[in-house]
Amino acid sequence: MFQQVLAGIKVIDVSSYAFVPVAGGVLSHWGADVIHIENPVAPDPMRLLSGGTTAPGGAYSSFKNYNRGKRAIAIDLASEDGRNIIYRLVQNADVFLTSYLPATRKKLKIDVDDIREHNPSIVFAKGTGQGPRGPEAERRGYDAASWWARGSLGYSAMQTSGAEWPTGMVGHGDTISGTVLAGGICAALVQRERTGKGSVVDGSLLGTAIWYNHQPISAAARGAEWGDSRGSREDRNPTMNHYQTKDGRFISLVFLNDSDVDWVDLCEHLDHRELATDSRFATASARSANSAEGVRTLDEIFGQRPLEEWKKILVTIRGVWAPLQSPREILDDPQTLANGFVRTAEDPAGSISLPVPPVLFDEEAGDIKRAPEFAEHTHEVLQEFGFSAEDLARYTSAGVIA
Repeated sequence: MFQQVLAGIKVIDVSSYAFVPVAGGVLSHWGADVIHIENPVAPDPMRLLSGGTTAPGGAYSSFKNYNRGKRAIAIDLASEDGRNIIYRLVQNADVFLTSYLPATRKKLKIDVDDIREHNPSIVFAKGTGQGPRGPEAERRGYDAASWWARGSLGYSAMQTSGAEWPTGMVGHGDTISGTVLAGGICAALVQRERTGKGSVVDGSLLGTAIWYNHQPISAAARGAEWGDSRGSREDRNPTMNHYQTKDGRFISLVFLNDSDVDWVDLCEHLDHRELATDSRFATASARSANSAEGVRTLDEIFGQRPLEEWKKILVTIRGVWAPLQSPREILDDPQTLANGFVRTAEDPAGSISLPVPPVLFDEEAGDIKRAPEFAEHTHEVLQEFGFSAEDLARYTSAGVIA
């Protein structure tokens, strides 16, 4: 059975769009009670992206992914009553999570000192584009800019692929950075458990990109260029290459150490045992010196069968390999199914399948819960925190809550 390892932890989530809401979604999946706060007249923009609506089940698909399992309430934080509601909520919370930039936090009076005045030991977590310090600490950031472009990943991808123009990779930085931020929050909760002190936790898209792209960046620090593969495929080792199958699909060989034992085993599986003793390929140094001939030879062999046949043949080889799969195929991958990496939840618009956060507890991925509808839990949550029916009626009439 999946352990709700954060059961009993309460998170006040004042965030929008993607990166920071992902962190809240991960904490929610791990068992925390995450209360996502939106404005009564201006929902989280991610709900409405690409034609999304506030109708039941109408939110944009990424909102449903990033905000899984949360409870949603709508409060006008710009009003005095709204701020007082927030202050009351944080008194009994463990984490305050926000994507708001410093100027907005100060304006709304929800910065670190404001929140700590009402709960000195709370973990205050914030996510930004470029980090909490420096000349651009107060600038907005999205993953396509702060992570992919500025973080050097787009450049490194061009170097390794030989592309003349950078390609986009929107969304990857949000999920990776949000998961990293969730891990930092968990570390801060452990420290608070031991010392009673709540940390200020900072995550950023740029910082995660630098961590993620460590090999090229470390090489640059040494004055070297890493991963420059703009030459021909035939310049690369034949056991570290891609091959096209008869039906136009691709297989990736990743024999990192290029051992002779793995080469012999591959030749036997390919039913070309003669290549194992061929002087051009019999040793790692020979394969490197004759890479063009090796690649052309394997091109011809792999081009003789479709991918499905190769998958059955290669499943038992010693070396590492993988088919180049589509997102649709990964849903049916035996490893995806066996580990429960994608789960289904019921949604007002119908069932929805979502990936789970990539950490298992006792080898269980855990079932997912749907994202909340707009303001779905406002009255429920505020009643739990002691607000009376009269309070809720007054706040609703004044437009403080929805």
